[in-house]
Amino acid sequence: MKLSSKKIVLTNGSSELGKELLSVLLSQGALVVVGDVTPEEIPNHANLQKYKIDPSKPDQIERLIESAIETLDKIDVFIINSELLIFAEDDKENWNQLKHLFQTNSLGPIFAIQKLTNLISVGLHIISVSSNISIFPTPGYGLYGSSKLAFDYFWDSYRKQIGKSFQFSRVLADVPSNSKPYQLAKKVVQSILRPKRSRYETWKLWLHVHFLRILPFSQFFRSLYYGFRLKEEKKKKNSPSHSALSTEV
Repeated sequence: MKLSSKKIVLTNGSSELGKELLSVLLSQGALVVVGDVTPEEIPNHANLQKYKIDPSKPDQIERLIESAIETLDKIDVFIINSELLIFAEDDKENWNQLKHLFQTNSLGPIFAIQKLTNLISVGLHIISVSSNISIFPTPGYGLYGSSKLAFDYFWDSYRKQIGKSFQFSRVLADVPSNSKPYQLAKKVVQSILRPKRSRYETWKLWLHVHFLRILPFSQFFRSLYYGFRLKEEKKKKNSPSHSALSTEV
């Protein structure tokens, strides 16, 4: 299967990964509809249609899907690339931020999948892109991980429930400090061309995840490392220089 004339919907096209993906998809003749909070940041293209939507709001997700079907006639691939990743904010009491986090990372994607599978009877390929951080408990990423686990559970359960009528592919990104958009985009394109249950951004990431699963005690040292990173981040945020900078901004 080639990308030429494939009808693809992508969320968060203005992100670094989104821009890399669009560059590849459009250069190879795919027809793309993008839903994004800031579509004006995405360059125009003859094969691209942009819609301003907030992926955390169900009515706007619904509008994106219905507009894409109207524009493209059908959807071959729907790429869920809208996740909010936060670090070192687990102890902050902010209900609105908490609600937005869960709506973006779990409720929005779950609603999108429900809407897609109810509107389209067969043949749709859904791809989810997310960080591998949520696989294991990680200091500093408690809120992010918990907001993703609800979606992960739904994804695995619904995929088995719905059978072979649809294809589900997951692409797992490396931790933010190591992830490279062009590398991740390459894996997403591979998933479009050759659907697979899961792909990892790099073979090193695959090895790392499986090493932690085979030798669970190694997760203790991983927790120590992220615990140290969390302490350093909090020190930096509480330092006078950081406070002064925040005040200036």
